[in-house]
Amino acid sequence: MKLLKKENWWIWLLVAIFSSGAGYISLAALLDVFDENAWYAKWQNWLLGLILFIFPITIMAIIFILQMTCLVAAKLEVPGKEIYLSPYIWILCLIIPIIGWVFLCVMALYLEIWILVMLSRGKGESIEI
Repeated sequence: MKLLKKENWWIWLLVAIFSSGAGYISLAALLDVFDENAWYAKWQNWLLGLILFIFPITIMAIIFILQMTCLVAAKLEVPGKEIYLSPYIWILCLIIPIIGWVFLCVMALYLEIWILVMLSRGKGESIEI
């Protein structure tokens, strides 16, 4: 893929800035990290979230974006895979007030920045799709 070449990392920087991190869904599609048996692939879950009004579907979308960001980071071999791929760490960060919320933001920023760093180092070129 020409978009995953080392010299095109700045395109992903612009996508990340202008889409507030949601652009990693397109990167996840390019890297083929979607699982057809996961919770986000079932249309019934999204319909239920939509029926229960805006709040649940918003939370589902945030979790989906965060999960895709984590899977892209794992595919690009971002350091710390054992930590950010564990759902218990993310839940623990949500439960603990103030400090946990700060760590949640720091972990999300860590993933977004390191994905760009790994793309600039050429890790996207070496991945077989």
